[in-house]
Amino acid sequence: MKTIRTLAGEIGVTKQAIFQKMKKEPLASGLDNLTTRVGGIVYVYPEGEGMIKEQFHKMQRVFTLPHSDIGINILKEQLDRKDRQLEVLNLHIGVKDKQIESLSRQVEELTKALATAQELTKTAQTLHAGDIHREIAEKPVSNRKGPKTKGVFFGERRTKRDIEGKI
Repeated sequence: MKTIRTLAGEIGVTKQAIFQKMKKEPLASGLDNLTTRVGGIVYVYPEGEGMIKEQFHKMQRVFTLPHSDIGINILKEQLDRKDRQLEVLNLHIGVKDKQIESLSRQVEELTKALATAQELTKTAQTLHAGDIHREIAEKPVSNRKGPKTKGVFFGERRTKRDIEGKI
């Protein structure tokens, strides 16, 4: 007689897996007189051991591929193919990384160039405004008609001399 734990170790499954199988048919009815419980431990008689092992071996056959050199070679070829694909993908990633670095440098350069262009534009606008102020200040008042000109405030009339004296 063996314990469920010992039997599970021999088969390569857990105790719970054996208990689950024992609850279902055909083992549920077949193991009625082939097991006994002593002090909380379930023991299986040799005939019952064979029935349990047979159920697990049937299950393993369903999930086990036939062991052949052809199957192994096919799997090795597939692994080799996947390894080559990974190598190609890694090369692509390396190229993309270099492209990203290059584009990042270009963005930095363009950002600096934009800042410089903005500063130059501001300076040019300031110089241009200064030129306009100078032109207005230097513009002769003599271009106006007649000795008297209309004043800035409320239609006052001023002479040329009054205007030139204030400039």
